[in-house]
Parts: sequence; C-alpha cells; structure tokens
Amino acid sequence: MFCALLRLPFAAFLFLLVWTAAHADEVLTYKWQGIDRTAILHIPKGVAGHPAPLVIVMYGSDDKAANFQKNSGFDPIADRENFITLYPEAIDGAWNIKSRKPLINGEPVDDIGFFRTMIDDLVSRKIADGTRVYATGFSFGALMTYTLACALPDRIAAIAPVASAINEAQVEDCKSGHAMPVMMVNGTSDDVQRYDGYIKSFGRLLSVPEATEYWRRIDGCTGENVTPLRHLDPHDLTRASLVQWTGCRAETGVELYRIENGGHCWPRLAKPNASAGNDDPVDGPRFGGCSGDIETAVEVWNFFRQYHGA
Repeated sequence: MFCALLRLPFAAFLFLLVWTAAHADEVLTYKWQGIDRTAILHIPKGVAGHPAPLVIVMYGSDDKAANFQKNSGFDPIADRENFITLYPEAIDGAWNIKSRKPLINGEPVDDIGFFRTMIDDLVSRKIADGTRVYATGFSFGALMTYTLACALPDRIAAIAPVASAINEAQVEDCKSGHAMPVMMVNGTSDDVQRYDGYIKSFGRLLSVPEATEYWRRIDGCTGENVTPLRHLDPHDLTRASLVQWTGCRAETGVELYRIENGGHCWPRLAKPNASAGNDDPVDGPRFGGCSGDIETAVEVWNFFRQYHGA
C-alpha cells in the first residue's frame, strides 16, 4: 500500500532514553526546530529485540502525553497483543493541522517533519515495523491523525480518529486521494467537534456523514452494513452501532462507531463516564454522554491489525 521508507541518518537528531522501573517506558527527546520535542514510547516485554507494530496516539487540546497514555487504555492491550505505543507531546497543547498553527520562534511548528523523524528513527533502529505504523487521536489529536494520513501515506498504514471529523483545509491538502483504511468514533451529541460539522474563524469542519462519504469514495467502497452493539449499562443513555462500508479496494476499509446521544469523549468500558482527554465527568452539558458499550482502544487495535503497508 505504500512506498519504501526513507530513513534519516541517526546523527540528524538527538534522542535520550529515560527508563522507569514500573513501566519500562522510554522518553524520546528530539532536537527539532531548535527546541526539544518529546514522546513517550511504551515497549512491551514480549516485543523486545524485534520490530513490532507501532500505534501513535495523540491527545486533544491542552492535554499531556502522560495523561492520555494513562486514560486511553492502550498500554494494557499493547502488552497483551505485542505492539508498541508512542505518545508525542504537542507544542503548547496544540498540533499543526493547517487551519490552526502553533508556532516555534515565530515559525509554524513542523509537526509532519517531527512525526516523520520519529517513525524513521524507530524503524531504522528495528524497534518498529515500518509496514505496520498506525495513528489514532482524540479531538484535536483526531485532526492531527487526518493530517498524518494525508501527509505521510507512505508511512501510515491505517488511522482511527476519535471525536472529530476531518476539516475542509485538510481535505484540500488530501486532494490526491490516497486510499487509506479509516475507523472513526463519533457521538451524535458532541457539542465540541459537532457531528453535523461547523464553520468557525479557522475553517469548516465536515459533518461525520460528509467525512465518511469522503473516505468511502477514496477507498472505493460500494456497500454498507449497520450492526447495533450490545447495550451493557441500563443507566447509559447512549446507544452504539458499528457502520461498516463494504466492497472497498484491497487493503482499505471504512468503519464508523456511531454513538447515539454520545458527547465529546473517548468511550471506555472501564470508565464509561470519564473523558480520555479530561478526568472530569463528561455527562454534563459541556461534553455530553460517553458510551460504556465499547472499549475504544480495543476496537482501534482490532481494526489496525487487519492492515499492513507494502
């Protein structure tokens, strides 16, 4: 599905390894645009010594990598399924998604270059399998996920944006129409990244139906199946269903976990009333209800594991 990886020379950047006894996590520090950029790398014991699938996990606005690592629920699954996770740190809590551009020393942050460097570093050191690099993110992190899919289709094998559709500026950047497996998770009552889209000073967010139609066309899908999911908590006012588009091109696919009455959150079975991006309850008017019927990280990995790059 994608071209041979370009490898940056090891001397082109600086990395520091910091280990903690409890989790054996690795903190990577790269000298980038004159400052230190960091990311937390989690390597399960079962994959030590050979390249493993890599899942890049991006948080929403004003969160932190360590917080999202704890709340997203990926690491226990990584330990069980033998893939590695990477939690990059944004500049001033924001990613460069074209319509909103954080700055370093007055210049736009080169997040694409930063992500390319991290991926190529881990592949060149035989930590990550270059044919199995995936990206997921929450809210603002979901928007960065789309940016990576459009800018690095030769490195990203599949994406899973949660709680945001793609924005119009990203669609313009992605006009080459590179096929990509995409899984989305969206609540119909999300008042932050609205299910029906919005127009703000920094641009237009597509509605979720527009976004899934965009990816359906790119991936050449021809049919659609809708499966209601088992409702686990009688006190949970949301209802989840899985929409799967069928007849897609080989090595592609489009799926949507549609959460009726769902708000702006990262659904989890273990903590159905907590946002992955914020420890405050999300039942209130700001965030809306959060489904307890799916474990997002599990479903994301189940989707990713189907796809390999070339």
